[in-house]
Amino acid sequence: MKRIALRAPKKAHGSVCQFCQFSSASRQLALQLQAPLFARKLSKIPKAAHKPKAYLANFSLCNSSIYRYASSTAVAQSKDDPDLMLRDVLRDSHAIITGTALPSEETVVELLERCKNIVKIALLDNEGSTEVADNNATSSLLDLEDENGNANKSPAKPKRTLNKNFRQRTTIAISSMLDELVRDPKVFISPNILHGYTVIQSQLKKADHFPEVFSLYASKPAPQASGSTITYHPVNPKSPKNAIPQELADMALDIAIEQQNLPLALAIVDKTFCTPAFRRAKVLRKASLPLMGLVGAPPAAYIAATYASTFQNTMNPTTSTWIAFSAILAYITFTSSVGLVAIATANDQMRRVVWLPGMPLRERWLREEERAAMDKIAVAWGFKDPWMQGEEEGEEWESLREILGMRGMILDKTDLMEGME
Repeated sequence: MKRIALRAPKKAHGSVCQFCQFSSASRQLALQLQAPLFARKLSKIPKAAHKPKAYLANFSLCNSSIYRYASSTAVAQSKDDPDLMLRDVLRDSHAIITGTALPSEETVVELLERCKNIVKIALLDNEGSTEVADNNATSSLLDLEDENGNANKSPAKPKRTLNKNFRQRTTIAISSMLDELVRDPKVFISPNILHGYTVIQSQLKKADHFPEVFSLYASKPAPQASGSTITYHPVNPKSPKNAIPQELADMALDIAIEQQNLPLALAIVDKTFCTPAFRRAKVLRKASLPLMGLVGAPPAAYIAATYASTFQNTMNPTTSTWIAFSAILAYITFTSSVGLVAIATANDQMRRVVWLPGMPLRERWLREEERAAMDKIAVAWGFKDPWMQGEEEGEEWESLREILGMRGMILDKTDLMEGME
Protein backbone atom coordinates (compact mmCIF):
# COMPACT_ATOMS: atom_id res chain seq x y z
CA MET A 1 0.00 0.00 0.00
CA LYS A 2 1.28 3.43 -0.90
CA ARG A 3 2.07 5.80 1.84
CA ILE A 4 0.72 9.35 1.84
CA ALA A 5 3.39 11.79 2.97
CA LEU A 6 2.34 15.11 4.42
CA ARG A 7 4.56 18.11 4.92
CA ALA A 8 3.98 20.60 7.67
CA PRO A 9 3.66 24.20 6.47
CA LYS A 10 6.88 26.10 6.90
CA LYS A 11 6.83 29.31 8.88
CA ALA A 12 7.65 32.44 6.96
CA HIS A 13 10.55 34.44 8.34
CA GLY A 14 10.65 38.19 8.03
CA SER A 15 8.38 40.17 5.75
CA VAL A 16 6.55 38.39 2.89
CA CYS A 17 4.65 39.71 -0.08
CA GLN A 18 0.89 39.51 -0.56
CA PHE A 19 1.12 36.60 -3.02
CA CYS A 20 3.06 34.50 -0.51
CA GLN A 21 0.52 35.25 2.19
CA PHE A 22 -2.29 34.31 -0.16
CA SER A 23 -0.61 31.02 -1.10
CA SER A 24 0.01 30.09 2.55
CA ALA A 25 -3.63 30.76 3.41
CA SER A 26 -4.71 28.64 0.43
CA ARG A 27 -2.57 25.72 1.60
CA GLN A 28 -4.08 25.94 5.08
CA LEU A 29 -7.60 25.91 3.65
CA ALA A 30 -6.73 22.93 1.48
CA LEU A 31 -5.40 21.05 4.48
CA GLN A 32 -8.57 21.86 6.37
CA LEU A 33 -10.70 20.37 3.55
CA GLN A 34 -8.52 17.27 3.21
CA ALA A 35 -8.42 16.47 6.95
CA PRO A 36 -11.47 14.10 6.85
CA LEU A 37 -9.92 12.25 3.88
CA PHE A 38 -6.70 11.72 5.82
CA ALA A 39 -8.65 10.34 8.75
CA ARG A 40 -10.49 7.80 6.55
CA LYS A 41 -7.25 6.63 4.95
CA LEU A 42 -5.63 6.23 8.33
CA SER A 43 -8.51 4.00 9.47
CA LYS A 44 -7.88 1.64 6.50
CA ILE A 45 -4.21 1.09 7.33
CA PRO A 46 -3.63 -2.35 8.89
CA LYS A 47 -2.35 -2.57 12.41
CA ALA A 48 0.84 -4.25 11.26
CA ALA A 49 1.78 -1.37 9.01
CA HIS A 50 5.23 -0.01 9.42
CA LYS A 51 5.49 3.09 11.67
CA PRO A 52 1.88 4.38 11.75
CA LYS A 53 2.97 7.18 14.10
CA ALA A 54 4.29 9.14 11.12
CA TYR A 55 0.76 9.52 9.78
CA LEU A 56 -0.50 10.63 13.17
CA ALA A 57 2.29 13.19 13.48
CA ASN A 58 1.53 14.60 10.04
CA PHE A 59 -2.18 14.70 10.85
CA SER A 60 -1.53 16.57 14.10
CA LEU A 61 0.56 19.10 12.21
CA CYS A 62 -2.33 19.56 9.79
CA ASN A 63 -4.79 20.16 12.63
CA SER A 64 -2.46 22.61 14.40
CA SER A 65 -2.09 24.66 11.23
CA ILE A 66 -5.87 24.71 10.84
CA TYR A 67 -6.33 25.94 14.39
CA ARG A 68 -3.66 28.58 13.95
CA TYR A 69 -5.43 29.88 10.86
CA ALA A 70 -8.78 29.97 12.64
CA SER A 71 -7.38 31.84 15.65
CA SER A 72 -5.62 34.43 13.50
CA THR A 73 -8.87 34.99 11.60
CA ALA A 74 -10.74 35.58 14.87
CA VAL A 75 -8.14 38.11 16.03
CA ALA A 76 -8.38 39.97 12.73
CA GLN A 77 -12.15 40.07 13.00
CA SER A 78 -12.00 41.39 16.60
CA LYS A 79 -9.94 44.37 15.41
CA ASP A 80 -12.68 45.34 12.94
CA ASP A 81 -15.69 44.69 15.18
CA PRO A 82 -16.66 47.80 17.21
CA ASP A 83 -18.59 45.72 19.75
CA LEU A 84 -15.54 43.58 20.47
CA MET A 85 -13.34 46.67 20.67
CA LEU A 86 -15.72 48.21 23.20
CA ARG A 87 -15.78 45.00 25.21
CA ASP A 88 -11.98 44.80 25.27
CA VAL A 89 -11.65 48.42 26.44
CA LEU A 90 -14.12 47.90 29.26
CA ARG A 91 -12.34 44.71 30.31
CA ASP A 92 -8.92 46.40 30.38
CA SER A 93 -10.27 49.36 32.33
CA HIS A 94 -11.87 47.04 34.87
CA ALA A 95 -8.55 45.22 35.23
CA ILE A 96 -6.76 48.52 35.98
CA ILE A 97 -9.35 49.62 38.54
CA THR A 98 -9.61 46.30 40.36
CA GLY A 99 -5.90 45.51 40.18
CA THR A 100 -3.42 46.11 42.95
CA ALA A 101 -0.54 47.28 40.75
CA LEU A 102 0.14 50.92 39.93
CA PRO A 103 -0.74 51.54 36.26
CA SER A 104 1.72 53.52 34.17
CA GLU A 105 0.80 56.67 32.30
CA GLU A 106 1.50 54.99 28.96
CA THR A 107 -1.04 52.26 29.74
CA VAL A 108 -3.80 54.74 30.57
CA VAL A 109 -2.99 56.96 27.56
CA GLU A 110 -3.09 53.93 25.25
CA LEU A 111 -6.49 53.00 26.70
CA LEU A 112 -7.76 56.52 26.03
CA GLU A 113 -6.55 56.34 22.44
CA ARG A 114 -8.55 53.15 21.95
CA CYS A 115 -11.59 54.89 23.42
CA LYS A 116 -11.11 57.74 20.94
CA ASN A 117 -11.16 55.27 18.04
CA ILE A 118 -14.34 53.63 19.31
CA VAL A 119 -16.05 57.01 19.81
CA LYS A 120 -15.03 58.03 16.30
CA ILE A 121 -16.61 54.86 14.88
CA ALA A 122 -19.78 55.45 16.89
CA LEU A 123 -20.11 59.05 15.69
CA LEU A 124 -19.49 58.05 12.08
CA ASP A 125 -22.08 55.27 12.35
CA ASN A 126 -24.64 57.74 13.65
CA GLU A 127 -23.99 60.12 10.76
CA GLY A 128 -24.16 57.26 8.27
CA SER A 129 -27.45 56.00 9.66
CA THR A 130 -28.90 59.52 9.40
CA GLU A 131 -27.82 59.78 5.79
CA VAL A 132 -29.33 56.38 5.00
CA ALA A 133 -32.63 57.40 6.58
CA ASP A 134 -32.70 60.67 4.63
CA ASN A 135 -31.99 59.00 1.29
CA ASN A 136 -34.62 56.26 1.44
CA ALA A 137 -36.89 58.01 -1.07
CA THR A 138 -34.03 58.67 -3.49
CA SER A 139 -32.80 55.08 -3.30
CA SER A 140 -36.28 53.72 -4.01
CA LEU A 141 -36.48 55.84 -7.18
CA LEU A 142 -33.07 54.59 -8.27
CA ASP A 143 -34.22 51.00 -7.72
CA LEU A 144 -37.13 51.61 -10.10
CA GLU A 145 -34.68 52.77 -12.74
CA ASP A 146 -32.64 49.61 -12.31
CA GLU A 147 -35.71 47.47 -12.85
CA ASN A 148 -36.37 49.04 -16.29
CA GLY A 149 -33.53 47.13 -17.92
CA ASN A 150 -30.26 48.84 -17.06
CA ALA A 151 -28.37 45.56 -16.98
CA ASN A 152 -25.13 46.96 -18.41
CA LYS A 153 -24.42 48.99 -15.32
CA SER A 154 -22.07 47.66 -12.71
CA PRO A 155 -23.78 46.13 -9.66
CA ALA A 156 -24.19 48.45 -6.70
CA LYS A 157 -22.00 47.96 -3.70
CA PRO A 158 -23.73 46.38 -0.70
CA LYS A 159 -24.59 48.82 2.07
CA ARG A 160 -23.13 48.36 5.48
CA THR A 161 -25.63 47.46 8.16
CA LEU A 162 -25.47 50.05 10.94
CA ASN A 163 -26.35 49.36 14.54
CA LYS A 164 -28.55 52.23 15.72
CA ASN A 165 -27.97 51.44 19.41
CA PHE A 166 -24.19 51.32 19.19
CA ARG A 167 -23.70 55.06 19.72
CA GLN A 168 -25.99 55.07 22.75
CA ARG A 169 -24.26 52.07 24.29
CA THR A 170 -20.84 53.55 23.56
CA THR A 171 -21.76 56.91 25.10
CA ILE A 172 -23.04 55.40 28.33
CA ALA A 173 -20.34 52.74 28.71
CA ILE A 174 -17.26 54.81 27.85
CA SER A 175 -18.39 57.92 29.74
CA SER A 176 -19.05 55.92 32.92
CA MET A 177 -15.83 53.97 32.49
CA LEU A 178 -13.72 57.14 32.13
CA ASP A 179 -15.30 58.74 35.19
CA GLU A 180 -14.58 55.64 37.24
CA LEU A 181 -11.05 55.42 35.86
CA VAL A 182 -9.99 58.98 36.77
CA ARG A 183 -11.55 58.62 40.24
CA ASP A 184 -9.40 55.56 40.96
CA PRO A 185 -6.72 56.55 43.51
CA LYS A 186 -4.09 54.49 41.67
CA VAL A 187 -4.50 56.50 38.43
CA PHE A 188 -2.49 59.72 38.47
CA ILE A 189 -4.14 62.36 36.26
CA SER A 190 -1.31 63.68 34.12
CA PRO A 191 -1.74 66.46 31.51
CA ASN A 192 -1.98 63.87 28.71
CA ILE A 193 -4.64 61.88 30.56
CA LEU A 194 -6.61 65.04 31.33
CA HIS A 195 -6.47 66.07 27.67
CA GLY A 196 -7.67 62.67 26.47
CA TYR A 197 -10.47 62.57 29.04
CA THR A 198 -11.70 66.07 28.17
CA VAL A 199 -11.65 65.44 24.42
CA ILE A 200 -13.56 62.14 24.66
CA GLN A 201 -16.20 63.48 27.06
CA SER A 202 -16.64 66.56 24.86
CA GLN A 203 -17.22 64.37 21.82
CA LEU A 204 -19.77 62.36 23.80
CA LYS A 205 -21.43 65.59 25.07
CA LYS A 206 -20.96 64.46 28.68
CA ALA A 207 -19.90 67.47 30.76
CA ASP A 208 -21.53 66.67 34.11
CA HIS A 209 -18.32 65.53 35.81
CA PHE A 210 -15.89 68.12 34.41
CA PRO A 211 -15.77 70.24 37.62
CA GLU A 212 -15.06 67.16 39.73
CA VAL A 213 -12.31 65.92 37.43
CA PHE A 214 -10.71 69.38 37.19
CA SER A 215 -10.66 69.55 40.98
CA LEU A 216 -9.09 66.07 41.17
CA TYR A 217 -6.42 67.12 38.68
CA ALA A 218 -5.28 69.87 41.06
CA SER A 219 -5.71 68.17 44.43
CA LYS A 220 -5.59 64.39 43.90
CA PRO A 221 -2.75 62.75 45.90
CA ALA A 222 0.07 61.42 43.78
CA PRO A 223 0.53 57.62 44.06
CA GLN A 224 3.99 56.11 44.32
CA ALA A 225 4.83 52.40 44.29
CA SER A 226 7.40 51.13 46.78
CA GLY A 227 7.67 47.42 46.24
CA SER A 228 4.25 45.83 46.56
CA THR A 229 2.73 48.75 48.48
CA ILE A 230 1.40 52.04 47.12
CA THR A 231 1.83 55.27 49.05
CA TYR A 232 0.04 58.56 48.35
CA HIS A 233 1.66 61.97 48.65
CA PRO A 234 -0.35 65.20 48.89
CA VAL A 235 0.08 67.83 46.19
CA ASN A 236 -0.21 71.61 46.25
CA PRO A 237 -3.42 72.64 44.43
CA LYS A 238 -2.10 76.20 44.07
CA SER A 239 0.99 75.13 42.13
CA PRO A 240 1.15 76.51 38.56
CA LYS A 241 1.67 73.01 37.15
CA ASN A 242 -1.79 72.04 38.44
CA ALA A 243 -3.56 74.73 36.41
CA ILE A 244 -6.15 73.61 33.86
CA PRO A 245 -5.07 74.55 30.31
CA GLN A 246 -7.23 77.24 28.78
CA GLU A 247 -8.09 75.20 25.67
CA LEU A 248 -9.49 72.36 27.79
CA ALA A 249 -11.44 74.79 29.97
CA ASP A 250 -12.96 76.43 26.88
CA MET A 251 -13.83 73.01 25.46
CA ALA A 252 -15.66 71.97 28.61
CA LEU A 253 -17.42 75.34 28.87
CA ASP A 254 -18.67 75.07 25.30
CA ILE A 255 -20.31 71.72 26.05
CA ALA A 256 -22.00 73.11 29.17
CA ILE A 257 -23.30 76.10 27.18
CA GLU A 258 -24.52 73.80 24.42
CA GLN A 259 -26.49 71.82 27.02
CA GLN A 260 -27.91 75.08 28.47
CA ASN A 261 -26.76 74.11 31.97
CA LEU A 262 -25.99 77.36 33.79
CA PRO A 263 -24.89 75.86 37.17
CA LEU A 264 -22.51 73.50 35.35
CA ALA A 265 -21.04 76.35 33.30
CA LEU A 266 -20.43 78.45 36.41
CA ALA A 267 -18.86 75.47 38.20
CA ILE A 268 -16.49 74.91 35.28
CA VAL A 269 -15.42 78.56 35.40
CA ASP A 270 -14.79 78.31 39.15
CA LYS A 271 -12.65 75.18 38.80
CA THR A 272 -10.56 76.50 35.90
CA PHE A 273 -10.16 80.28 35.51
CA CYS A 274 -10.80 81.27 39.16
CA THR A 275 -8.18 79.05 40.78
CA PRO A 276 -4.90 80.44 42.18
CA ALA A 277 -3.00 77.87 40.13
CA PHE A 278 -4.36 79.30 36.86
CA ARG A 279 -3.43 82.86 37.82
CA ARG A 280 0.08 81.87 38.90
CA ALA A 281 0.55 79.96 35.67
CA LYS A 282 -0.57 83.02 33.72
CA VAL A 283 1.98 85.19 35.53
CA LEU A 284 4.79 82.74 34.78
CA ARG A 285 3.69 82.29 31.18
CA LYS A 286 2.97 85.88 30.15
CA ALA A 287 4.56 88.19 32.73
CA SER A 288 7.86 86.47 33.46
CA LEU A 289 9.67 87.88 30.42
CA PRO A 290 8.47 91.51 30.92
CA LEU A 291 9.35 91.31 34.63
CA MET A 292 12.83 90.07 33.79
CA GLY A 293 13.23 92.96 31.38
CA LEU A 294 12.02 95.39 34.03
CA VAL A 295 14.51 94.04 36.55
CA GLY A 296 17.37 94.21 34.05
CA ALA A 297 16.48 97.71 32.85
CA PRO A 298 18.47 99.71 35.50
CA PRO A 299 21.81 97.93 34.89
CA ALA A 300 21.33 98.19 31.14
CA ALA A 301 20.45 101.89 31.48
CA TYR A 302 23.55 102.55 33.58
CA ILE A 303 25.81 100.81 31.05
CA ALA A 304 24.24 102.79 28.20
CA ALA A 305 24.61 106.05 30.15
CA THR A 306 28.27 105.36 30.89
CA TYR A 307 28.93 104.73 27.22
CA ALA A 308 27.03 107.88 26.19
CA SER A 309 29.03 110.08 28.59
CA THR A 310 32.19 109.43 26.61
CA PHE A 311 30.80 111.38 23.62
CA GLN A 312 30.78 114.76 25.44
CA ASN A 313 33.40 117.02 27.07
CA THR A 314 31.28 119.85 28.48
CA MET A 315 30.66 118.40 31.96
CA ASN A 316 32.04 115.95 34.45
CA PRO A 317 31.75 112.32 33.17
CA THR A 318 30.16 111.20 36.44
CA THR A 319 27.53 113.92 36.26
CA SER A 320 26.88 113.17 32.60
CA THR A 321 26.49 109.49 33.40
CA TRP A 322 23.87 110.04 36.10
CA ILE A 323 21.91 112.50 33.99
CA ALA A 324 21.77 110.07 31.08
CA PHE A 325 20.91 107.19 33.42
CA SER A 326 17.99 109.13 34.92
CA ALA A 327 16.68 110.09 31.49
CA ILE A 328 16.83 106.53 30.15
CA LEU A 329 15.23 105.07 33.27
CA ALA A 330 12.45 107.70 33.23
CA TYR A 331 11.70 106.93 29.59
CA ILE A 332 11.50 103.18 30.25
CA THR A 333 9.27 103.67 33.30
CA PHE A 334 6.87 106.03 31.51
CA THR A 335 6.59 103.85 28.41
CA SER A 336 6.02 100.63 30.34
CA SER A 337 3.40 102.31 32.56
CA VAL A 338 1.46 103.60 29.57
CA GLY A 339 1.62 100.15 27.93
CA LEU A 340 0.42 98.43 31.11
CA VAL A 341 -2.53 100.81 31.43
CA ALA A 342 -3.43 100.33 27.77
CA ILE A 343 -3.39 96.55 28.11
CA ALA A 344 -5.34 96.47 31.38
CA THR A 345 -8.05 98.95 30.32
CA ALA A 346 -8.70 97.60 26.80
CA ASN A 347 -12.40 96.78 26.37
CA ASP A 348 -12.78 96.11 22.66
CA GLN A 349 -13.19 92.39 23.37
CA MET A 350 -15.99 92.96 25.90
CA ARG A 351 -19.53 92.39 24.68
CA ARG A 352 -21.98 92.26 27.60
CA VAL A 353 -19.83 91.87 30.73
CA VAL A 354 -17.44 94.65 31.83
CA TRP A 355 -15.53 95.48 35.00
CA LEU A 356 -16.91 97.58 37.81
CA PRO A 357 -15.32 101.05 38.09
CA GLY A 358 -12.45 101.03 40.55
CA MET A 359 -11.30 97.48 39.86
CA PRO A 360 -7.46 97.41 40.20
CA LEU A 361 -5.59 97.02 36.94
CA ARG A 362 -3.67 93.96 38.12
CA GLU A 363 -6.98 92.26 38.98
CA ARG A 364 -8.34 93.09 35.54
CA TRP A 365 -5.34 91.55 33.85
CA LEU A 366 -5.21 88.46 36.05
CA ARG A 367 -8.96 87.74 35.77
CA GLU A 368 -9.47 88.57 32.11
CA GLU A 369 -10.07 84.91 31.18
CA GLU A 370 -12.70 84.67 33.92
CA ARG A 371 -14.47 87.77 32.60
CA ALA A 372 -14.32 86.46 29.03
CA ALA A 373 -15.88 83.16 30.14
CA MET A 374 -18.69 84.97 31.96
CA ASP A 375 -19.16 87.15 28.89
CA LYS A 376 -19.53 84.02 26.75
CA ILE A 377 -22.14 82.64 29.16
CA ALA A 378 -24.10 85.92 29.13
CA VAL A 379 -24.11 86.04 25.34
CA ALA A 380 -25.32 82.41 25.15
CA TRP A 381 -28.17 82.96 27.65
CA GLY A 382 -29.30 86.37 26.38
CA PHE A 383 -30.98 87.64 23.25
CA LYS A 384 -28.99 87.47 20.03
CA ASP A 385 -30.48 90.69 18.66
CA PRO A 386 -28.37 93.65 19.89
CA TRP A 387 -31.44 95.88 20.06
CA MET A 388 -33.20 93.39 22.36
CA GLN A 389 -30.32 92.97 24.77
CA GLY A 390 -31.09 94.26 28.23
CA GLU A 391 -34.72 93.10 28.09
CA GLU A 392 -34.05 89.57 29.36
CA GLU A 393 -36.06 88.29 32.29
CA GLY A 394 -36.20 85.12 34.33
CA GLU A 395 -34.75 83.49 37.41
CA GLU A 396 -31.54 82.32 35.72
CA TRP A 397 -30.87 85.72 34.20
CA GLU A 398 -31.34 87.54 37.49
CA SER A 399 -29.11 85.04 39.31
CA LEU A 400 -26.46 85.52 36.63
CA ARG A 401 -26.61 89.28 37.07
CA GLU A 402 -26.23 88.89 40.84
CA ILE A 403 -23.29 86.49 40.50
CA LEU A 404 -21.50 88.89 38.15
CA GLY A 405 -22.03 91.74 40.64
CA MET A 406 -20.39 89.69 43.40
CA ARG A 407 -17.41 89.02 41.09
CA GLY A 408 -16.83 92.72 40.44
CA MET A 409 -18.45 92.78 36.99
CA ILE A 410 -21.42 94.53 35.39
CA LEU A 411 -23.89 92.87 33.04
CA ASP A 412 -25.10 95.19 30.27
CA LYS A 413 -23.58 98.48 31.30
CA THR A 414 -25.83 101.21 29.94
CA ASP A 415 -23.01 103.37 28.57
CA LEU A 416 -21.75 100.52 26.35
CA MET A 417 -25.07 99.29 24.94
CA GLU A 418 -26.24 99.86 21.37
CA GLY A 419 -27.74 103.32 20.90
CA MET A 420 -26.81 104.47 24.43
CA GLU A 421 -23.33 105.85 23.76
